[in-house]
Amino acid sequence: MKSFAIASIYLSVTALAMPVCDSRTGENGVTLDLMPETITNLQLALFLENLEFAFFQSASANFTASDPALTDTLNQTIREATMQEATHQKALRNILDAADADQIEPCQYRFPSQNTSQFLALGRTLSSVGVGATVSLAGSIPAQDVELVSGIASIAATEARHSAFFETANGKLPNPAPFDTPVPSTWAFNLALGFVVPGSCPVTPPIPVLSPLVVEAAEEGDETTVDVSWDPVQTSIQVEGNKPLFVAWINQLASPIYTPLSRTSNSTGKATMPEGLEGPIVVALTAQDYLERLEEVAVSTVAGPAVLVS
Repeated sequence: MKSFAIASIYLSVTALAMPVCDSRTGENGVTLDLMPETITNLQLALFLENLEFAFFQSASANFTASDPALTDTLNQTIREATMQEATHQKALRNILDAADADQIEPCQYRFPSQNTSQFLALGRTLSSVGVGATVSLAGSIPAQDVELVSGIASIAATEARHSAFFETANGKLPNPAPFDTPVPSTWAFNLALGFVVPGSCPVTPPIPVLSPLVVEAAEEGDETTVDVSWDPVQTSIQVEGNKPLFVAWINQLASPIYTPLSRTSNSTGKATMPEGLEGPIVVALTAQDYLERLEEVAVSTVAGPAVLVS
């Protein structure tokens, strides 16, 4: 039965046994018949795990023995997290092998951190995206493949512990909000692309590439405003010069909140952040202000997304 096969894959990988399933070689005779959308989501999950593993590995290039922020606990936490991400990679590779699906090999990455403090600050953003993407992935698994959900939820729980560590390491509460903010697959893929060296990926998941969005927040009195910029040439959705644009704000499990963009040029503008947002906030530029399902908002994105952590 498929549920037994999937459970066997997760348990064997957790025990760090030899690879337990490869339908191409017939090892252990384990095969899985997964829906195409499930395979795409698993490929995205592996794409993200490859990035996270590389990020934790990059810690050695950021840490110096004389850095007062470097503690034994920090070192041990990073080592454990690196091994946990490697285990997640192995589990996902085994499932894709069992489904006779294409693997997603690592790319080359560039992380804008050069010391311990910068590494920890970047980790706060990356880990929050990882949690949101994994939560969204668990919710998008078709009913035919529901046996996968518990394993993906288990990965999400570990990613949440990583996120709590980075929150604490940055002097923030480990539990900034009651709910994590889901990050749909299209957005998660494009956020990860921001750390990938262009042209370095052997293969990527079949997910659309969006125009990047740069967001800079500043407090002005009692309000928080954002300056946004994008490349109109790269946008997959063409917007007429006089058509209004909106900033979509995604936070926790609430419906998207839209605020109008005040354009300052054909590629820049300003908007006001809604009040009451907590934890990670996903921001996207859209040409509509009525869609409520995150997947629909994602595919109608003009530019973005970007992530703000409050």
